[in-house]
Amino acid sequence: MTTRGMKKALLLTAAATATLLAACQNTTHRVDRFDNVRIQQMEANNVSRDWFEKVVVCLNARREVRADGTADHFLLLEHTPIPEFTLASGESLTLLVDGARHTFAPTNSPAAVVSRPGFTTLTFRTTPQVFVTIANGRKVELRLKGTSSVVEKRLARASIGEFKSYLLKYFQAPPTPPDAPATKTAQRG
Repeated sequence: MTTRGMKKALLLTAAATATLLAACQNTTHRVDRFDNVRIQQMEANNVSRDWFEKVVVCLNARREVRADGTADHFLLLEHTPIPEFTLASGESLTLLVDGARHTFAPTNSPAAVVSRPGFTTLTFRTTPQVFVTIANGRKVELRLKGTSSVVEKRLARASIGEFKSYLLKYFQAPPTPPDAPATKTAQRG
């Protein structure tokens, strides 16, 4: 292989590594000033971490804290386009955590959920206990049911570890409500 060919191969390897790292988990913590909600969310937690997957599936935790201190909890499932896939009605997400079955029906979040480019985002209401169950699970599998096909994935240890990191970061203390939004009326008074 020539020097030029080696440089091309190295560049392609670097690009593939960057793409994989871009699909690794991080968290966001922000206040949605339109809905006055504090959002603490995992992002891009790729469940299998396999190279060259046809369909990338990410499973993320999300907590929305309202001004009155109440909180809603969601699992966000992101996926790249699945050919000829239509989500089944009813409980279309099933998690098997060490053999225990958890089923979820899609729902809407009261606050805005913004999808990443190239991904479809599905929202499933849950409890914080499900986050803990996933984080402590040894074998976590998911099934997304469509009308004529299914997508099944097993969560990688690193993906399960991201749930632990998320819980340690955001669930050590009671949730903090967002500050009241500044309005023109409030500023004049």
